[in-house]
Amino acid sequence: MPVQKKITNLVQKSSKTGENGSSASAGAVEKEGAMADSTPAAPFQPVQPLDVDKLVERITTEVLKAMESSLDKKIDPVLQKLQICSSDIATLDTRVVNAEQRISDLEDTAAVHSVEIPELRKKLETALDKIDDLENRSRRCNIRIVGLPEGSEGTNAVSFMTSWLPELVQERFKGGAVKIDRCHRAPAGRPLPPGQRPRPMLVKLHNFQDKVRIMRAARKIQPLIFRGSTVSIFGDFSAAVVKKREEFSSAKQRFREKGISYAMLYPAVLKIKHNGQEKVFKHPEDAARYLDGLPSVRSPPSSSSPRPGSSS
Repeated sequence: MPVQKKITNLVQKSSKTGENGSSASAGAVEKEGAMADSTPAAPFQPVQPLDVDKLVERITTEVLKAMESSLDKKIDPVLQKLQICSSDIATLDTRVVNAEQRISDLEDTAAVHSVEIPELRKKLETALDKIDDLENRSRRCNIRIVGLPEGSEGTNAVSFMTSWLPELVQERFKGGAVKIDRCHRAPAGRPLPPGQRPRPMLVKLHNFQDKVRIMRAARKIQPLIFRGSTVSIFGDFSAAVVKKREEFSSAKQRFREKGISYAMLYPAVLKIKHNGQEKVFKHPEDAARYLDGLPSVRSPPSSSSPRPGSSS
């Protein structure tokens, strides 16, 4: 609307200018007629009317230039911010592409590992079982004597054991003595205080058959007594086997309370004899379920109750 108003004013001014020009021309003619006798006449030059279209075009151009300048001042900061955003988006796009590639690589690696790890776990378990078996084979001639008072073996434990073991289990060996390779107490790390339970005695027999005879004879004698102390003889096993056997402790206690005889078989298998039937448990849970199914009335103790040597 302001542009149209300016155009209207300009048109009105131009029309007034034309009328004034016409009257001025008439006066000039009369004056020239009066002076015709004294002054020579000048050539006539008519006034050109104003071109409205060109005026409108010029005004429009000026208005557009002003608007363009104003818009440029307002748009430039926006364009700068958009350029910064565009740069940030390009950086994020690159990082996202890299992250997607890394995730894809990790997924591929995880897919391979999901197949390899179970296989490696099986191989590791097999290898550990073989190592444990080799360790127990290296201990197959060993026995562990528990309850022997400290110092009873004197300064020469091997010499003491060669004659003491046959007497304890009441078993005869060739020459009246059993052949022993090594013998020592389990290391304690520091001196035992008075009244402390004596350390176990580890004995390595020269022959495996001698070990079998000693273990068998110990099961027949109940209990083994030496100088007023109860002595127990067990097999010597690896830490893994000992841990598996200890898991049956609760079940063995419940079997003892019910008067049911049992024995531990190598490596960690619990064998019982109840009502004329023998049962074998490879897992403590199986033994517990069997006990839960038995009547709560205690059975009379059988003549084949567990002995110190049989619970190893």
